Amino acid sequence: MILKKILPVILAGFLSAPVFAASDDFIYVLNPDAYSQSIGASILALSPSVFGFFTNPASNYKNISKEVQLSYYTVYNKNYGANVGLIIPTEKNGNFSITVSGADLNEDETGFKNFLMAAVNYVYPIISKYPVPVEKGSVGATVKFYNISTYADDGSDKSINLFSVDLGCIYSLDFIDNDLTGALTIKNLGNAFEYDDYSVNQAQLLTASARYNLYDLYKVAMVADMVKNLQITDLGYACGVEAVPIYPLSVRVGWRDYRDGFNKGITAGLSLIFDRVNLSYSFSDIAGSDNDQHIFSLGIYFGKIANSGKAYEHYLGYYLNKAKYDYDKKNYVSARKQYEDILAVYPNEPSAKRYVKLLSEDLYQTDMDLSDKTEKYLARADSALLRNNLVKAKNYYEKALELSPRNKQALEGMEKTNNRIREEEIYANRKKHQKEISEHWIKAVKHYDDGEFVYAKDEFNKILEIDPENAGALQYLEFIQKKVDKVTAVQSHNIFKQGLVEYEKQNYEKALSYFNAAYLSNTSRNDIKEYIVKCEEQINLAKQAALEESKNNPNKTLTNKQLEAQMKKIYNLGVEQYTLKDYEEAIKTFTKLKAMSEEHKYYSYNEQIKTYLSKSNKEVSKILYTEGRDLELKEKLTEAYEKYKEALSYDETNSSAKKAMDKINAVTAQKYYDDGLKAFASGDKNKAIELLKKSLEAEPTKIEATRALERIQNLK
Repeated sequence: MILKKILPVILAGFLSAPVFAASDDFIYVLNPDAYSQSIGASILALSPSVFGFFTNPASNYKNISKEVQLSYYTVYNKNYGANVGLIIPTEKNGNFSITVSGADLNEDETGFKNFLMAAVNYVYPIISKYPVPVEKGSVGATVKFYNISTYADDGSDKSINLFSVDLGCIYSLDFIDNDLTGALTIKNLGNAFEYDDYSVNQAQLLTASARYNLYDLYKVAMVADMVKNLQITDLGYACGVEAVPIYPLSVRVGWRDYRDGFNKGITAGLSLIFDRVNLSYSFSDIAGSDNDQHIFSLGIYFGKIANSGKAYEHYLGYYLNKAKYDYDKKNYVSARKQYEDILAVYPNEPSAKRYVKLLSEDLYQTDMDLSDKTEKYLARADSALLRNNLVKAKNYYEKALELSPRNKQALEGMEKTNNRIREEEIYANRKKHQKEISEHWIKAVKHYDDGEFVYAKDEFNKILEIDPENAGALQYLEFIQKKVDKVTAVQSHNIFKQGLVEYEKQNYEKALSYFNAAYLSNTSRNDIKEYIVKCEEQINLAKQAALEESKNNPNKTLTNKQLEAQMKKIYNLGVEQYTLKDYEEAIKTFTKLKAMSEEHKYYSYNEQIKTYLSKSNKEVSKILYTEGRDLELKEKLTEAYEKYKEALSYDETNSSAKKAMDKINAVTAQKYYDDGLKAFASGDKNKAIELLKKSLEAEPTKIEATRALERIQNLK
């Protein structure tokens, strides 16, 4: 009977797919999470429930506070199950969950009496820390232990003990699309048990899923899963759609077909998600039966927020939905107040701005009720602040201060709230300008590694203009300052003397770089400052001379304005090519700019040209060396040698390429030497001489080749 094979483990209530297999039949267990079950039991349902980890062990990384969850389900005749779970999130060490389940079975239909199960889950967020912290996803693991009571062959009670492990991960695919997320799980890695004289193994499930957010306003998203039961041939699938049409209601519908004869059919459900409570219900069709699965769940949040960054996103969405609900109900006064509160904390929130504009300016504003006591507002404010509910906390502190403007507790609470708001604004600003910060970060670190601390300092300061508390930029600036502080007065004077040498040679741009470096480490040197002014004057004179020449020879030269614009355009092109790592094109561009600078005696870009040409040549040389090394590993020595030679033509200081060439020369010289001796031994004196000469061409210092050649040539 199908009931005999389905119901024994229905009571487990911890999976949404086949768990065990016996011959060609499977024993199934059911998912206790109404939220994920109603969207096709997708591993990317991102359920707010504690039981979300039953579909994906990595699911519970977005939970922001402690939660107790209760779940009850019914399926088939007189078969019931219940579950209780607890999640404990932490700020830095991931989230922990534990659940206990039990069921009472219909003995006449199943042959089993009852069942108990315990599961422990741990999930850890994946965070990209540099240049700004961004939560990318999570990894998680679940360990499950369960006991099934049945009957032995002699009619006595029999107990079956099992365990299994689930592994999963979720990761943002923002390098493809910002609204795309992927997930992967493998479930039911565990032991087997004996049933009706044959061994039953747990069916291992490998599932891959993608989730795409279609519309932010109503949180419309779609999911698609591919499910592979490693013990059957066919590939299963699941899909679903969810939306939040009106606060606090969310609805979901899905379809799944695991090709296993059981998990097939439509799923649907709804949830009411409030600030402290969530309620969910799901319906699932069961293939091969007239019965359906029904799940009811209740979750209660308690305690303070473990992670303020997650609370930021959670409460912003919560209050936007709440305000829109009032707006749709034409409760405009309440809606306007809520949107204004949101904008007070999140001033750039586009949805709130749009709805404030829609609200009529002449709405009647009711006076605030000032009859409540200050202590009542303070108690509510302190509670909201403890949960990091900043909109509500700010609102209650303001009300308290309206009644008692000098209240110390209210003033301190408002200060704490404003500090938290500032932290959240910094967090939001980092996410908004992540690309810009990354670009400055790459440039700054490159300058720092090359010892160009002045340029590095400029780039790090640009990061701080966007993100004043960027820890990485602040730390690098501290390193740079320490390096500058180590420059002694003697070292500063030596740098100044190098500048004087270049000044006498009329290399004013180079001299200016030395004088700036010296002055940076010793700002009390007025003589250095004077030379900086002189260099700038000479550079300006050169520009004026070029301008005069342009006026005297209008047909031969460009105007100064045209020249500046043209050179700036070429310079920016070269910088872009270098940034995009198109180094060979950058070399061509800066070489062209150098020739143009010399032709028109326009030297404003001399230092930059020299710097970027040197850097580009070094990068090309490194690339050529790498290509040569790969060829050498493939024993293509001639081609590798040419690559090393070309690398040195770009950067003669490339010691790695020089050593590699010497190594190939040594190998080649040894080969010609050995072949020469073999030729001589076979009686071919002329060929031996030719090969020994080639050996010396490859390695002129090879003493044994020199001696062998001399001996052979002296033979008559």
